[in-house]
Amino acid sequence: MQQVIDIPECSFCHSTELELFYTKESGLKVLCVECGFSLTAANEHLSSTTITLLAG
Repeated sequence: MQQVIDIPECSFCHSTELELFYTKESGLKVLCVECGFSLTAANEHLSSTTITLLAG
């Protein structure tokens, strides 16, 4: 069963300072502001408010 996370955090340093960005090659990514670690955005990184903002 998938765990629900209220505040997503970096998988590497556990910081909650994350930014979403989009690249043509990789799609939607999450970047940690603290350590620079990036990964593909997953459901746990996206809230309904974020999805609404991305949809425009």
